[in-house]
Amino acid sequence: MVQLKESSIFDIFRYVLSACLLIFSCTVTGYAILTQKTGFWKAVPGWAALLLFILVLFLLGLVEGLQLALVELKRQKPDTYKDTNKGAYKLGQIAIKGDNIEKFLVGRQVIVVFLVFFAAKLTSITVPGQDFLFPVPAWVSSIFLETGLLASIVVVIVAQLTPQIVSSVFPVQFLDIAIMRPVYYACIALEFTGIAHACWLFVHLLSVCFGMNSKKEVGMDGKLGTAGANNQGFEGVEVEMRSGAGNKY
Repeated sequence: MVQLKESSIFDIFRYVLSACLLIFSCTVTGYAILTQKTGFWKAVPGWAALLLFILVLFLLGLVEGLQLALVELKRQKPDTYKDTNKGAYKLGQIAIKGDNIEKFLVGRQVIVVFLVFFAAKLTSITVPGQDFLFPVPAWVSSIFLETGLLASIVVVIVAQLTPQIVSSVFPVQFLDIAIMRPVYYACIALEFTGIAHACWLFVHLLSVCFGMNSKKEVGMDGKLGTAGANNQGFEGVEVEMRSGAGNKY
C-alpha cells in the first residue's frame, strides 16, 4: 500500500487533484439527484433517490471488497488468525468447500452489474443547461453529464477502488466484519437461482477449445497438479482460487 508519509511533491499534487475532482463530482451528482435532474423515476423524491445512491455505493463496496479479500486470504496462514479473527476463518473455510468460490464469483458479478446499471440510472443527468448548478455548455453536458462519466468518478473511487485496496491489504480484518458472511451467502443464493448458469456451459466450451486441463495447472508449491493445492491460506484443502474480472463503472 502507498505510504502517505513517503509521498513526493508530485504525489501530493495528485492527491489534491483527485480529491478536488471527487468533491466536484460528488457535488454535481448529489445536486442532480436531489433536484431530480437525472434519468431516475420522477415519482421517487430526490432525497430518497440520494439515499438509494448511497446504499448502492455501500453494497457495491461490500461485494467488490469481499472478492479481493477471499482471493488474498489464500496468502495468509490460518494459524495466525484462526483464534483472533474467527469470523474471517469460518468464512474462509466455507468459501473453499467444493466449487463455492466459483459460485460466489458468478453471483457477485451479477450483483455488481445490477448495482452499476442502477447507479447509472440514478446519476445520468438529463436536464443540463442554464437551469443547473452552473451554466453547462452543450458539449460538456453530452460528454460528462449525460453519459454519467462524472458520476463514475464517485463510484470508482468510493465504492470500488477504496474497498478493493483495503481488502487486499487487510483481507483477514475485512472478512471479520460481521456483514461479510450475509453478503457472501447473498452471492451464493443468486447463483443458485440459475440466472447466469449459461456461463458454466461457456466455461466448459472455452476450456475444451483451448485444451485447458486442471491437471496442468501449477500449484503454489511449483508442482503440476490441481490448482491451488497446498494453499497457505486454506489449510488441508485443495482449492482453485480464480479472481473474476472486476466490472468497472
